[in-house]
Amino acid sequence: MKMSDFLDFSNADKKLWIGIAAVSGIMIVLMSMFTTTSLFYLLERFVIAIMEMFVPGYLITKLFFDKVVFSEHSISLKFIVIEPAIIDKAIVSVTLSIATVQTLYFLATYLRTYGLNVDEDVISSNTLAVGLVVLVIGAAFGVKYYLLKKNASAPSA
Repeated sequence: MKMSDFLDFSNADKKLWIGIAAVSGIMIVLMSMFTTTSLFYLLERFVIAIMEMFVPGYLITKLFFDKVVFSEHSISLKFIVIEPAIIDKAIVSVTLSIATVQTLYFLATYLRTYGLNVDEDVISSNTLAVGLVVLVIGAAFGVKYYLLKKNASAPSA
């Protein structure tokens, strides 16, 4: 199987990622101007935040809900028009990321602290978050692979 069997990026996806990069860049520049924190630390925090709060939901949306549209009207500002597909993908992606990664993170932290009686600082929070992101993304691709194989092997009538 090719990657194009799983994901097909449209113009709306490109605009979405350009918007995320622009907003993140502006936030990093503003935060670096008004804080004494290192620029590389802020960059690392934003990359982890985007990877944790957006990427898993975005991939689940692309794999399973890519053609679903909820909004009918675009958002028009004076200098930019945001298409409904971009708004829908952004909202659904953040929601699915919170529903999957944040729930698993809470359960893992709770079980680690109270169930296993392990100090919270033993495993880095970044390591746990990245591990859960990889787990959620791997599970999404696994389910999509299974569904594609199942549909390919089904006899056509």
